[in-house]
Amino acid sequence: MSLEAKLSIDDANLQGKKVLIRVDFNVPVKNGEITNDFRIRSALPTIEKVLKEGGSCILMSHLGRPKGAKMTDAVPSQGVRGFEAAATLRPIVARLSELLGKKVDFAPDCLDAGAQVAKLQPGDVLLLENVRFYAEEGSKSEDERAKMAKVLAAYGDVYVSDAFGTAHRDSATMTGIPKVLGAGYAGYLMKKEIDYFAQVLNSPPRPLVAIVGGAKVSDKIQLLDNMLGRINYLMIGGAMAYTFLKAQGKSIGISMCEQDKLDLARSLLAKAKERNVEVLLPVDHVCNKEFKAVDAPLVTEGADIPDGNMALDIGPKTIANYVAVIGKCKSVIWNGPMGVFEMPCYSKGTFAVAKAMADGTRNTGLLTIIGGGDSASAAELCGEAPHMSHVSTGGGASLELLEGKSLPGVAVLSGKQ
Repeated sequence: MSLEAKLSIDDANLQGKKVLIRVDFNVPVKNGEITNDFRIRSALPTIEKVLKEGGSCILMSHLGRPKGAKMTDAVPSQGVRGFEAAATLRPIVARLSELLGKKVDFAPDCLDAGAQVAKLQPGDVLLLENVRFYAEEGSKSEDERAKMAKVLAAYGDVYVSDAFGTAHRDSATMTGIPKVLGAGYAGYLMKKEIDYFAQVLNSPPRPLVAIVGGAKVSDKIQLLDNMLGRINYLMIGGAMAYTFLKAQGKSIGISMCEQDKLDLARSLLAKAKERNVEVLLPVDHVCNKEFKAVDAPLVTEGADIPDGNMALDIGPKTIANYVAVIGKCKSVIWNGPMGVFEMPCYSKGTFAVAKAMADGTRNTGLLTIIGGGDSASAAELCGEAPHMSHVSTGGGASLELLEGKSLPGVAVLSGKQ
């Protein structure tokens, strides 16, 4: 799969235009307070570009997974259709105003904002309420999505997408609006995501290592299958490693294992051999008899795990092997942790991988890309995230790209001629 170059916000005429921007403000909110504003901050360069060029911004986002009302439902006497207090975007207004240093207006019903949109002047910012309060946003029917997209598209002149995190979904705001307007531009965050993944998928500096972890082989089959044709090294960690070790005849104690995937694991190892990909599996483990944190977990001598024990992290010899390979490579793509990093006693493997990647980027210009999700959380937790070349904002979207799939929300954007 090759990612083609897309027209970006730099190619759009923004002066005096009303610019519809699909952002990803799906941030954690507790009791009306935003607990992590990373996604809001990530969208600022795109918003500021529009304002600087003399345009106004109409921002669209989802938050959480509200049930959603139908556009045809009666409007309630109080409030708006589909409203759920836990999923309102209202708390974002104050934080966004603070970050932009200017007033941000709010439209309590995303499909009834025409009057507010009509009043927008260059330099104004309007945030629409959660687009998922309407079921049509994510409807399986293209006609239903198009119906909602037409209403939203009528608000603006230009469409910009900066929501990589939902680029793997067909929705009214991701694919419907650019179809209605006949064009779509990538915002700075979207462009950065496309550029980094295009580099690692199309022409990575070599050697390239893929570090793949997480719980299940079944979740990463397509990723492994697609990446085996592109990588030089494959390092496997997390619970999925025990399925591979069992497939090689090792004892894995009571560690997690997908019994029905042993043949698949063997065939993936055979395929790697055919393609001259060197596969590294754990040679020692950090174990315990039950899934809980302890002061002194058992560290095995070798790759076999004693009966009655479950492995919960990679051991020190494995860490040394993995760090050495990262040191030999020119690019790294990482998807999935090496162990149960949320418990400090099983976090050493995951944090060591993050540190080796960040050190490489700092010291030798190693290209390091983290495919969102748990790996991104782990890199943030140990403080190494800011030192990576790129930490993706989309777990699901980056996984689908690495699986070789096309993302609807990227494919729909206008290509560079």
